[in-house]
Amino acid sequence: MKNLFIDSNIWLSLYHFTNDDLEQFGKLKDFVGNEIRLFVPRQVKDEIMRNRDAKIKDALAKFKVGDIHYPVFSKNYSEYESFSKRYKALIDEKKKWDAKIEQDIKSRNLPADIAIQDFLNSIDILKCDQYVNPAFLRYNIGNPPGKDKKYGDAINWLCLLDNVPTGEDLYFISADQDYCSELYPDEFNSYLQNEWEEVKQSKIYFYKNLVPFLNEHYKEIQLKTETYKQDLIARLEGSRHFIDTHGIIAELRKYNGWTDEQIEELCVIAETNSQVSRIIYDEDVFEFYKNLLVGKNYDSINDSAAKRMWQTIFQDDESDDEDSFF
Repeated sequence: MKNLFIDSNIWLSLYHFTNDDLEQFGKLKDFVGNEIRLFVPRQVKDEIMRNRDAKIKDALAKFKVGDIHYPVFSKNYSEYESFSKRYKALIDEKKKWDAKIEQDIKSRNLPADIAIQDFLNSIDILKCDQYVNPAFLRYNIGNPPGKDKKYGDAINWLCLLDNVPTGEDLYFISADQDYCSELYPDEFNSYLQNEWEEVKQSKIYFYKNLVPFLNEHYKEIQLKTETYKQDLIARLEGSRHFIDTHGIIAELRKYNGWTDEQIEELCVIAETNSQVSRIIYDEDVFEFYKNLLVGKNYDSINDSAAKRMWQTIFQDDESDDEDSFF
């Protein structure tokens, strides 16, 4: 059996999945208890429940239709009466739609709610109380994982070290930078890798999102939208011509519901790829990044590419030095 850990940030990303991708992801549950032993510490479940509302709020941020204030002179045109009636009907329809969505949010009946609960109901949640104090001590002496005086990741790590059978490999899916190598961001933290191998006498296989794990082990489960979005991010990272960048941005603008991790990836690309950074103020590129970050608040985050881009777009408008970001 494959021992599998899916971090809370991956579970929460389901709130940005299309219904088709959620249906595909749900197929993975058929393997739980059969080919897969799924490890879910209580800390992970609590993080999902604690951050659910914020994820939904983020998903709803751009789902708005507002009242129109008509200039007096516009009412002299023949289109005014017909348009205003149709627009009012649209607003009323949207309010009814919002009410249904709100009801499902409050009753935890969104498609992602159902998908997550199906998994959690199919397994035993691992108790974590006994790892709180050791995690606190671990964090305070500087051992990963953990950041910003938070040691929830350390609780999860100790729980996994204690519960995964010795000699058995672990498949570990997380977008949290706490687990990444500072030298090679796409690889697992070397300290944690060595600790796992010494303590468990086995290997740990690291994935930053569901797509590569499923493509490698469960090809029958196809997250088509998420796979295409990841492909677009990879294409943007590899863009070597301005014209290619504009074309990729045009494709990226067709999608919303980006996860925090995907947003960070896209902002890192804006810093590191000159074919993006040098045209960041071109209308299409700037509007994509602006819409990507609108409604976000990075005040409590020490440093990230997304925070730097957010400051550039929303806080540095008065600066004459447009190249200072890069």
